[in-house]
Amino acid sequence: MNPGTFEAIDERLVSTLDDLLDQPSLEPGIVVDALFNRLVTAVLSVPEPEAEAVLAALPPSRSPALFRSVASAGEHALERVWADRIALSPDPASAFARFPYRENYRLLVKMELEAVRRQGTVPRHVLLLGSGPLPLTALCLADQGIAVHCVDHDAEAIRLSSAAFGRLGAVGVTFEHAEASAATPPHPVDVVLLAGLVGSDDAAKAEVLGEAATSLVPGGLVLARSARGLRTLLYPQVGPHALAGLNVVAEANPEVDAPGTDVINSAILARPSSSN
Repeated sequence: MNPGTFEAIDERLVSTLDDLLDQPSLEPGIVVDALFNRLVTAVLSVPEPEAEAVLAALPPSRSPALFRSVASAGEHALERVWADRIALSPDPASAFARFPYRENYRLLVKMELEAVRRQGTVPRHVLLLGSGPLPLTALCLADQGIAVHCVDHDAEAIRLSSAAFGRLGAVGVTFEHAEASAATPPHPVDVVLLAGLVGSDDAAKAEVLGEAATSLVPGGLVLARSARGLRTLLYPQVGPHALAGLNVVAEANPEVDAPGTDVINSAILARPSSSN
């Protein structure tokens, strides 16, 4: 990419962010959906090796942290509205079928499960930390016969997700309202999956993972969702300090492991040091 291309992408990113900040609400609708689609398209248009130049050219008032804050708020609003829509629908399965990002989650979970299985772990029980109002990850795992314990610190998120899953007849998914660091899964788990928005910084993520790792079976894995390149405008990158006491064994990168898709998150796989 030449410098002019970088400038055009930055202008598109900044103008899209400004348009989102001008919206009275980030709940899904024609305008908000189009703006988030435009943001994601711009993010995915830049290969990882060229992302640093784009990030460096952003104005200081439009920092990556501000982009992530807006993206997080939009994701939460999207899931909240759709969870309520599914729970209240006379035909919840049809309502769920219209959720716009089902395929993205299916491809993300597929990438993650392949990475987990390459490490010799066969996941039967998963602890999902930061499950949110509509945990598509849990549904994708449950569809493969994997039991999932969903944990979120937001009582409303747990209420909405459990109501929606009840209407959908999801099997093998349980819910707990708790801080991620205080989760109490009903069984030892093969995988602790840390959602990308859990923990405000690496120190907070390390605290959560240090506690959650005690729920792992011997040889179990921690999977921390992260981001690389320009995708860090949508989700935070997990740094080495977040993985204190863990040995990283692999990373799944969507540009390599899910090419040609709209998967955003990468995934870092690690084991407690004591298990090696």
